[in-house]
Amino acid sequence: MSAQPQTIAGIVIYHPDEANLLRLVGALAPDVREIVIYANSAVSSQEEDRLRAAAQGTDLSVIRPGGNLGLGVAYNALLDHTHRQGGAFLFLLDQDSLPSAGTIPRLATIHGRLCAAGERPAIVGPRPTDWSGKPLRAPPGEASDRDEAHVTRVQFVISSGSLVDCEAAQMIGPFRADFFIDAIDIEWCMRANYRGYSIWMADDVLMAHELGRGRIRLLLGLFPTDQPPRRLYTFLRNQLAMLRMGHVPLAHKAKTLLALPLRIAVYLAHNRFSRDIRNALWHGVIDGARAKLGPPETALRGLERRRGHAAEPVERPE
Repeated sequence: MSAQPQTIAGIVIYHPDEANLLRLVGALAPDVREIVIYANSAVSSQEEDRLRAAAQGTDLSVIRPGGNLGLGVAYNALLDHTHRQGGAFLFLLDQDSLPSAGTIPRLATIHGRLCAAGERPAIVGPRPTDWSGKPLRAPPGEASDRDEAHVTRVQFVISSGSLVDCEAAQMIGPFRADFFIDAIDIEWCMRANYRGYSIWMADDVLMAHELGRGRIRLLLGLFPTDQPPRRLYTFLRNQLAMLRMGHVPLAHKAKTLLALPLRIAVYLAHNRFSRDIRNALWHGVIDGARAKLGPPETALRGLERRRGHAAEPVERPE
């Protein structure tokens, strides 16, 4: 069965490059029933008209929440919309990704084969690459006999490029809105695994994706993502908050704790011990340990106010 009548694409944007967004919309249009833009920043009526033209006759709508409410709220709104419209799949994307041609029908075909084999796939995602085509580091895999079909069961995939089974999502529950950004996909995928569903990566379906501001090169093949202060805050905070969650595997918790000192040292050194980085890391650790979640401004605006600086906008989602 064709994926087109079953799938709605949802793109979350925050101050996107318009040319890239138009290209993304045009690439998706042939393979989906509808494209929904969740605009965490303003989209004018003229920009909406250009997006509709790029969709080449495929229905396109824009959800305007009136501010940046974070990725969890956006994903949940897109899932609710897809459910109301009777869609079987939501194809999640952000503005910094570009799937290869035919990605959606290929992922839908893999989903069907997995179901026929007795699996319960909640998400099937592509293999992310950088813009040169070099594959990014894959998430931890799990034992599976499906590898010969170029699909690997993994602990999690990144949200962008994920073909989400909407029926499974109803059973797994909503994305964590209080995480705001960072590790939302990791937590949800681990919750799906815990509840008897599975997460899969199609190894031969590639998708170009930009991570943060690039990678920091270290010895031993380690390449942590370079992120601005707010993203470092939410990353550390949310990863530490996950230590309290029963559905998060012990191995992931151990890895988080073991890597924490190295990550902090790397980000401090890479950013020359700047005050913004020190504050973001410190408050990320403290708020994560206390599971104090929510928008990053809640924690960081007070610091900026005391320093006499205006709050900066939250950086775009990855």
